[in-house]
Amino acid sequence: MVVHGATGTQGVAIVRALLAAGHRVRGIVRPSGVRPSGVRPSGVRPSSGVRPSSGVRPSSGVRPPSTSDSGSRLHPDAEPVPADLLDPGSLAAAYAGADAVVVQLPLVFAADPALRQAEAVLAGLRKARVGRAVFNPGSGLPPAPVGVPFVDARVQVAAGLPGSVGAATVVAPARTYMENLTAPWSAPMVRAGQVAYPLPRDLPVPWVALDDLGTAVAAAIASPAPPALRIVAGPQALTGDQVAAELAAALGHPVRWTTVDPGAYREMLAPHLGEKAAGGIAGAYTPPPPGTPPPPAPDPSVVTVGATSLREWAARQDWTAGA
Repeated sequence: MVVHGATGTQGVAIVRALLAAGHRVRGIVRPSGVRPSGVRPSGVRPSSGVRPSSGVRPSSGVRPPSTSDSGSRLHPDAEPVPADLLDPGSLAAAYAGADAVVVQLPLVFAADPALRQAEAVLAGLRKARVGRAVFNPGSGLPPAPVGVPFVDARVQVAAGLPGSVGAATVVAPARTYMENLTAPWSAPMVRAGQVAYPLPRDLPVPWVALDDLGTAVAAAIASPAPPALRIVAGPQALTGDQVAAELAAALGHPVRWTTVDPGAYREMLAPHLGEKAAGGIAGAYTPPPPGTPPPPAPDPSVVTVGATSLREWAARQDWTAGA
């Protein structure tokens, strides 16, 4: 198995699940001397959850795959394989001999490199004649491009994947990852007793653990008849106050929920991501215009429910890390 973004938070969980299932894993890392093009810094996490005015509900994810990581975070049982995301030949060489490829894209805010990376991945898959691929966009996707580069690149891969490999599956979260709560701008506040997040207090959200995403990716790869789409939801749809209560039970101290607006969220992110990336991510939370219909609910037949509750997940985290 070849895994893109294997050193990012999402990729680490996927690699772990594939290794547990008995697969050999090669993790793609950036070649020495190749600078990333428009990629946000490695080791920081975008967040998501709200449908912006463009009609996309982007990023529910955390620390998306980054080509800027040297491979130091790669699982010790995985083999690093260098590849340039802008070079189809380099990617095809990395894919050579793989039974399956797990595709993930970094967050790129400039249109040219984002779309070129998407096309290079598809071309590399075709050139290597990969039989099976699973694409983790890190979020729900709109049906067509919306003019946001990192979203449009993901739409391009999702649309082009079935024609590039023998069997293609998109595995996406239903909404927001639990791991967003341990992001460097969130964890200190949770330790202090507050969850500050740009989601409405009364909105039920099925928060998803990345371990459950990894399990779903491994299951799609193992399936004799892989589905075209699999949406991973958490076992509980929790309002903001319920999220706070679950965290309080796990941490042993009171926690309260605070809904913040996109501007305040941008200010939380900026010291860690930089102004440009923080603005792009926080802008995804801009509420749609009044009267905009909500996105349709997914077909229940494509939804799989993870096993990890928020309380169980929170109890396993080291909330003192980085304190």
